Amino acid sequence: MAQGDIEQAATLSHSTSNLPEVCGRLCPQQRLCEGACTRVQDSGAVSIGALERFITDTALARDWQPRTAAAPRNGKRIAVVGAGPAGLACTDELNKAGCTVTVYDKQAQIGGLLNYGVPPFKMAKEVLARRHRLLTAAGIDFTLGVTVDEPLLRRLLDDHDAVFLGIGAQAPRAVAIDGQHIPGVYNAISYLAALNAHHLGDAVDPPDLTGRHVLVLGGGDSAMDCARAAVRQGAASVTVAYRGNAQALRAMPREVDYATEEGVRLVFQHQPLSILGETRVTGVAFSVRDSAAPHHNHITCDTVILALGQQPDPPAWLAPLGVASDARGLIVVDTNGRTGHPAIYAGGDISNGPDLAVTAIAAGRRAAQGILANMLTTSGRATVRVQG
Repeated sequence: MAQGDIEQAATLSHSTSNLPEVCGRLCPQQRLCEGACTRVQDSGAVSIGALERFITDTALARDWQPRTAAAPRNGKRIAVVGAGPAGLACTDELNKAGCTVTVYDKQAQIGGLLNYGVPPFKMAKEVLARRHRLLTAAGIDFTLGVTVDEPLLRRLLDDHDAVFLGIGAQAPRAVAIDGQHIPGVYNAISYLAALNAHHLGDAVDPPDLTGRHVLVLGGGDSAMDCARAAVRQGAASVTVAYRGNAQALRAMPREVDYATEEGVRLVFQHQPLSILGETRVTGVAFSVRDSAAPHHNHITCDTVILALGQQPDPPAWLAPLGVASDARGLIVVDTNGRTGHPAIYAGGDISNGPDLAVTAIAAGRRAAQGILANMLTTSGRATVRVQG
């Protein structure tokens, strides 16, 4: 980058990350790469996130192309279920190693929560549409708008050498708060998914928050995304209530700054007790711990968005196939991403729990390495290798 060779910089960047343009936009660099920068105590960390975005965007604008499939193909066929970051990373690595890969996803667009959970003001939809075009040009086949059920998965196992499951953790986390089924209460995943689907042109009508007084419960990036989205929908007021103090917020500092700059009010040490109302939300009752004498507080609102996390919800029919889940609902895998079924691998949020895009990408790459290593063992094809 310092030498001005953007194309070579992009080649190097892609050698260790399959979605550098995503990581550069969404990762909490201050506690990952920039936090580990050797300059951080001196003159300040290198602006790795901004450089990562610039390198990829500039190289692609100049018609640079990432490395594509090995030639010739190795004769192996892999099915990837889920086009989120884990599935896309696994797909890209397998394709570059010469496998023929088909990706299945229930949504009409690739990206998983990157597309349907991240609002467009945070990452333009064209970023993933561009990556979709690149992967398709590299020889990857996408079958979108298709839900993989048990019969289809069994057919995929019959027709492919391996299957990778990158189905994410897209169920809202269960919370014990009375009143969460009152009209006017939404969960963050459904709310953001509806907004994004509408933006992508799907026939979906998101909740109309024009003139509403919106209260978001939570303290992570999703809470800030919901709050900032509500502002853009024309909400009369938006408040984020978090159970911890400001220092304990899980959201990235820049996302908190953006939210407050846009008029979002933040209140801390507010533990929700119950959502109030009968035919419509009227407010939320809290236990407040911001003083020596804890007390109760009531915040008036007519809309509540629960941004309290998500959890995996793997289909029960995976168990008879030998794909076990633990008590948290996480699919159990070994260090190479292999499940109890010898041909089924998994990775990302479905095996790690809700985490960062970069963590899912890493899991997808590890699973690809595991799949390819298993092929070496079973077929003796010493030519099958994975990059990275």
